[in-house]
Amino acid sequence: MTNKRLFIISVLIIAAMAVVAGAFFFYQPTLAPSDTQNPPPNPNMEAIMGLPKRLVVPAISVDAPVINVGLTADGSVDVPKGPTEVAWYQLGPRPGEKGSAVITGHYGPWRTGASSVFDNLNKLKAGDKIYVKDDKGKELVFAVKETRMYDPGESPTEVFNKTDGVYLNLITCQGDWLASQKTYNQRLVVFTELIKE
Repeated sequence: MTNKRLFIISVLIIAAMAVVAGAFFFYQPTLAPSDTQNPPPNPNMEAIMGLPKRLVVPAISVDAPVINVGLTADGSVDVPKGPTEVAWYQLGPRPGEKGSAVITGHYGPWRTGASSVFDNLNKLKAGDKIYVKDDKGKELVFAVKETRMYDPGESPTEVFNKTDGVYLNLITCQGDWLASQKTYNQRLVVFTELIKE
């Protein structure tokens, strides 16, 4: 692959991450427990990570299949097709790799009247556990560090670009339905960090 092609691909990935992050604005941080409460992740995890297949969040009774998504034609991150599955953004790190892996899920009543997988994501609190099972049978455990609310328009780099550890960020809509825009007026991000392989 030529240097020019690699440069173009890198620019497109960075631009796509900025577009996705642009769906957020202002935040209200929640205090997280001390980092000394959890052991550091194993730095050799990256070499053995499989593709995420299941997301389990016992505190809010979530046990959902994970699909892999990329970008839509307009350059934004794709979303799950249905209300009961979640989507891992496959152009970013895999859960368990260094950096900020991102999984999205729907919020609010679905077209059929069904509830959505992340309807109760806002109830998570610091210390709650998130489990990711991969296609190799490995299970990773993440702990919630904090939750933040954003208004559309914000471009928080910490959602996609934090690289000093192993993170998993869960994203969903929140707030009031804006019928004219066919979306909600806020975004909720739950920031988690790997605590156990």
